[in-house]
Amino acid sequence: MDRKPQEDVAKVFLDAPGRCDTDTSKLSTEDMTWWIMPGNKFSGAHAKTSYLANYPKPLEDTSGPAHNGYDVLSGKSERLAIDAEGDLLMKFGRHYRNNYRFLRRFRDGKIASGKQFTDSLHINEIFGAPDRNTAA
Repeated sequence: MDRKPQEDVAKVFLDAPGRCDTDTSKLSTEDMTWWIMPGNKFSGAHAKTSYLANYPKPLEDTSGPAHNGYDVLSGKSERLAIDAEGDLLMKFGRHYRNNYRFLRRFRDGKIASGKQFTDSLHINEIFGAPDRNTAA
């Protein structure tokens, strides 16, 4: 099975939050779920609507769009694993640079679910730590 179409969909979808582009939501199923590893204010399991609602939050203190680089590690059937490096210039002069591992599941050519692994300590350095009562 050719995974190129899935790779293209995944990359466009992963670039969307850096532009606050919710139009790319059409690349995901209506019942899409997204899980972000524990330890940061964005952590937890999200339905599509709550995931999209979080798009603007990281961009409030930025000086421009995010720049991402991708390396597709593997893909089989309806699954795809991607490593990414992100760079986002903040208004206060620091860069938010983080590494990610994304695991995607597709259904009918659209993203049905995702898992996001990253450096939560660096997220907390730049965006602030989560409230202890709400941390996932």
